[in-house]
Amino acid sequence: MKALTTEQKREKELEILQAATRVLAAGGFDALTLDQVAKETGVAKGTLFLYYRNKQELVLAVFSAMAGTLGRTLAAITASGLPPEELLKQTILALLEHFDKKRDITGYSGGLPLAGPGKEKLRASFAANMAAIAAALKLCASGGLLELEDPLFSASALFGLCRGSNSYARAAGRGLPVQERARRIAGIFLDGTRKRS
Repeated sequence: MKALTTEQKREKELEILQAATRVLAAGGFDALTLDQVAKETGVAKGTLFLYYRNKQELVLAVFSAMAGTLGRTLAAITASGLPPEELLKQTILALLEHFDKKRDITGYSGGLPLAGPGKEKLRASFAANMAAIAAALKLCASGGLLELEDPLFSASALFGLCRGSNSYARAAGRGLPVQERARRIAGIFLDGTRKRS
């Protein structure tokens, strides 16, 4: 049997990650097994072990890939030269769309421990994404849209508002189009919810 090239190995790893994402979305972390992922990918279970030693390592790779995709999207938005209001809107939309696409598995990420061996890449990806959101907010501030005491704290708050809107979207009869959720989140983020006298 001919050995795989580096490119073929990357493609196979991507297929495995995509299959694992589908399995996670269908049944969640507890239902995911390496047997299911191997079957979904169309490879022998032993092939999975060439890429990932165990289930946790595979799940960490899925979340790292998701975080990397979000990071590239956020970086492109920040570099786009959009005016402040549109930059904020596009950042919010990117976060909402990220959570919507991965809704069935992003709920698990709250329980994903970020300490311990093998999690450095995931922690670094999460930190990079927060920094990318903070960079967008700094541009919004320099454009006069908002004031920032602590850009990273503000980025975390915006991330939380977007992620939390999934709870609303999941509630029976509470679905809102992503554009409307983005509008409401921007309003809360920019104006707060305090009653004005």
